[in-house]
Amino acid sequence: MTRELIGGLALLIVPTIAILILFRIRSKRRSQEKTLFDLPAFSAENDLGEVLYVSTVFSSDLLAKVWAQGLGNRGNARLWLGKSGIGLSRNGEVDFTIPTSSIESLKEVNATIDRGVEAKGLISISWSHNDVGLVTNLRFRDKQRHNEIKKALIETLGVSFA
Repeated sequence: MTRELIGGLALLIVPTIAILILFRIRSKRRSQEKTLFDLPAFSAENDLGEVLYVSTVFSSDLLAKVWAQGLGNRGNARLWLGKSGIGLSRNGEVDFTIPTSSIESLKEVNATIDRGVEAKGLISISWSHNDVGLVTNLRFRDKQRHNEIKKALIETLGVSFA
């Protein structure tokens, strides 16, 4: 009887921990959405094709993922580029634009919060929204595509990589 009781309690621990994590993420998401409540509307000009949306984190804490507006979910996306900024159309999530005026810097990096890749494998876009510094990280299927997108960003937006 004691073994069954201990086994039953042990089985309850896993779902309890999962529920606690779920509530914690929902709480973080709600508090972040008070600050990041209105992502810039998506605008599309030139479709640059498929990318992997890796993450958006706070520039003040690169280990804190942004959960507001579905930005915490990694997935496939389409990258759009125009004079107004960089548009991201994510599968199953809210599409948004990073306005050219809010872009602070562009870099090539090897890692973000929970993803490490080859040297200079990610394009990292530092930008701000509602006075909150953010960093969005994108990955491309191959190095040639990465270089093509980098060149397009430089030419269209008139920015340089740090």
